[in-house]
Amino acid sequence: MLKVFHFSNKPPFPLKDGGCIAISSILKSLLSSPNLEVTHFTLYTHKHPFNIESYPESWIKRMNILSGFVNTKTDLLGALIHLVTNKSYNVTRFYDKKVAQKLKEELEQGEYNIAILESIYLLPYLQIFKDNDVKVIVRAHNIEHQIWAGMGENSSSTLKRWYYQKLAKQLLTFEISELSKVNGIISITEEDAKFFQQFEPEVMTTAIPTSVKTNFPEADYSKSDFYFLGAMDWMPNQEGVQWLINKVIPEGLTGTRLYVGGKSLKEGEFDHPSVENCGEIKNAIDFITAHGICIIPMQSGSGLKIKLLENMAMGKPIVTTTEGVRGVNITHNKEVLIADDPDEFRELMYKLHLDEKLRKKLGTQSKLYIRNNYSEEKITRRLLAFLKDI
Repeated sequence: MLKVFHFSNKPPFPLKDGGCIAISSILKSLLSSPNLEVTHFTLYTHKHPFNIESYPESWIKRMNILSGFVNTKTDLLGALIHLVTNKSYNVTRFYDKKVAQKLKEELEQGEYNIAILESIYLLPYLQIFKDNDVKVIVRAHNIEHQIWAGMGENSSSTLKRWYYQKLAKQLLTFEISELSKVNGIISITEEDAKFFQQFEPEVMTTAIPTSVKTNFPEADYSKSDFYFLGAMDWMPNQEGVQWLINKVIPEGLTGTRLYVGGKSLKEGEFDHPSVENCGEIKNAIDFITAHGICIIPMQSGSGLKIKLLENMAMGKPIVTTTEGVRGVNITHNKEVLIADDPDEFRELMYKLHLDEKLRKKLGTQSKLYIRNNYSEEKITRRLLAFLKDI
């Protein structure tokens, strides 16, 4: 029996964003194996509170669940100090002495074999695992510094551009330094795995994507309106929607509308005659089912876009950017439509809006692609094989 300690930077439930979905996905894979004894320790914050009742009852019975609060609210003084000392403020906000003590006590009595850390932001706790002879695997949802570097490149503000680039350099230094000390790295895309292998050649690295549910009914391809669903407390999502509104449809849409929903979406945000602000969405599946064409206008980021996989699994026709399909080996005009130029993006939106046969063709191919590459059974087998080899 292998004892696995799963450590996450936020609770997986409720499934509010792509990060939560990715965390719940790997937990589901771990719990499906009768040869693993699993303890799940999650940090929680003001943005992501912990409520054990939001976990499936069968999961509560199957694993030990622990939690610890960290105050990740930013303050100007802390940001300035880290800027001057050239340390990553993004990372240190996730460290808490009480959490460290709770971890220490659990690891000393638990006799764990392997720990899976769901983010580089949990690496400040690394030494506690090392002190207890626990092999550590970091699951990198993204290459964090690339997100900030991308936002810096796309920013029109000189000050923001400088600050984001500074954060990116600090994170890159941290990633390279700390990941050299772990036993394994699981990236979510092959592209990210190649990056880690380049800088950490001695660390066992693999790419295991997030699995997605595949048993959805056929989509209604008569629906031709547009929608975007994504957490608005993640800056690349804000950036993408702003690009869509300001560059792609500045003069509005003719004969249709864009429905925008997501966590932390404020009333009055994205004020535009063709945009419907739907606020926070209680049921993502119902929202996606109610609308026609998925828009994923990502301009920066890293890792796998969970929203892409989910919508493909549901057979939804999609218009996206090169960044939106990063890490997924799909083809323009086969599974999705892809454009980076605002005018071309708008043309593809209208093309799909006016052609029901094309909507069905893309949706059907997307669904087939997900079933062949991202099913829960296939992903679980790959994960368990990697744990065995560590």
